[in-house]
This record gives sequence, structure tokens and C-alpha cells, in this order.
Amino acid sequence: MSLPELTLPPRLAAARARFSEVFVVVSPPRCSSTAFARVFWEQPSVRYYCHEPFEVTYYEGQGVDAVAAKLESPLDLAPLKSTQGSAEARALVIKEMPYQVGDRFPMLAALTSRPIVFLMRDPRLNIASRMARKVQVGDDPLFPQVESGWELWQSQIEWCRDHDVPHLLVDSGDFRSQPADIFPQVFDQLGLPFSPTMLEWQPCPEVELDNLGGKHRHLYGSVLASAGMLPDTTPIPSLEHFPAEKGWRRHVEDCLAIYEWAAAAPERLLTRAASLIS
Repeated sequence: MSLPELTLPPRLAAARARFSEVFVVVSPPRCSSTAFARVFWEQPSVRYYCHEPFEVTYYEGQGVDAVAAKLESPLDLAPLKSTQGSAEARALVIKEMPYQVGDRFPMLAALTSRPIVFLMRDPRLNIASRMARKVQVGDDPLFPQVESGWELWQSQIEWCRDHDVPHLLVDSGDFRSQPADIFPQVFDQLGLPFSPTMLEWQPCPEVELDNLGGKHRHLYGSVLASAGMLPDTTPIPSLEHFPAEKGWRRHVEDCLAIYEWAAAAPERLLTRAASLIS
């Protein structure tokens, strides 16, 4: 796959050339995207991981050179794998947020060599979780609504459709409750072998994923300390759980409409049970 109409900046193109393949995962916050990416760490051909390289462009106003710098020094997964990977492995996984990459999304799409994976989760869950995490560190739970990610996430999917960029949609509820069903489908679409052993791993709480001097370190502790994929047992809150203040309840309703649109999209991967029903 290529996007001939888009030319990457030279430093970013040079960084991209270091990898045999680049896989891209795009997700709104709190959709279990780090856990999803963690399965890729166990794939033998994947050697490197780059965690939200566009984060510094959003929060710190840095430019594309900062993104290239992140790609030039990705996390080397070789010491973290539960089983030995291929000595020739040079593939990279990038995980990113819709609002952080923003209007640079075509640049992110040009980096990838396989279908882009878009993750989703019921927005009542992911927005409530983000609000709770904000409270945990003493921040205002009513964060900028663009950071819920949903409107940009939808527009990025539509951009892929308009530009014939291959992509797939995966619900976190599906891949967490039935990983042995969903992940073989994901890896098949990406042209990678899958083994059930990839769903278990060694905890690595010492790994640093935060790009902002520890500001977001608390977001990754649970998954880094985990040993495998776990089901999501969080109850879905009602809309009344969200404040009407500043249009937040209406915003969650709008995000829920996007989620329902995505749930019915032809690109969405379904569990075997859901496929039989449909």
C-alpha cells in the first residue's frame, strides 16, 4: 500500500525506511489500545514499538522532526518478548490517538505498510474512564472535548475510505472478551502469523511509555504490570452519569452515535457469535 500523492518530510521518510513493515493502531483514549498493541509485542517479526509519536506535537507544540526522533529511537521489544523473536525482525508498531495526530493523519497513514487498525469502545466507558483518570491525578475531569477523540476518529476512517487506504475496525469489548477469536482475524488481515501464545506475556512495569516527563505514566501501569489480555468487566454508566455542564452529556450522546455507526460498519471485525447473528 502506498499514498503517492503524499511525500513524507525527508527525516520522517528516512526513519520509516529503517523498518521492514510499519503497523499503525489508531484509538480514542481509554479503549485498551496499549493492551491491544501489547499483543503485537509478542509477534516474532515485530521488533519495535513507538508509543504515540505525535503526542509531543499536540501537548508541547513540537514539529514533525520530534515525530521522526520518536521513530528513530523506538522501544526495542527483543528483551521483553516471552519467546525469542526472529533475529531478522525489523517491523515496527505505532499506536496513536486521533486528536494527537489531528490533521497530520495523512502523514501517519503514509508511514504504514499494512491496513490501519482503528479501535473503539463504548464511549460511555472510555470517556468515563478518562474522566476518572483525570481526577486520579488532580486534573479537571472536564477535559477538552476534542480529546475524547471520536469526531476525529470518524473523520480519519472516512479519509481512509475516500483515499482507498485499507483499514479495519475492532471493538475493545470483543478483543478483550474473546481475544482468541478476534486476534487471528486481525493478524490475518495484516498478513502476520498468529499464535495463542501471543495473548500471554511477561509483566514489564519498568518500561517507560510516557513521552511527557511522567505526566501520563499513570495511564499505563496496569497493562505493563499485566500478564495477558483480560476481559472488560466495567459496567456501562448511564448518560445521567455525565454532567450536563458545558454540553458534556450531549457530547457523550454524539460520540455514542459515532460508535453505533462504526459498530455497523463493513470494516468492523466480528466475533464468530456476532457473525452468525448477522
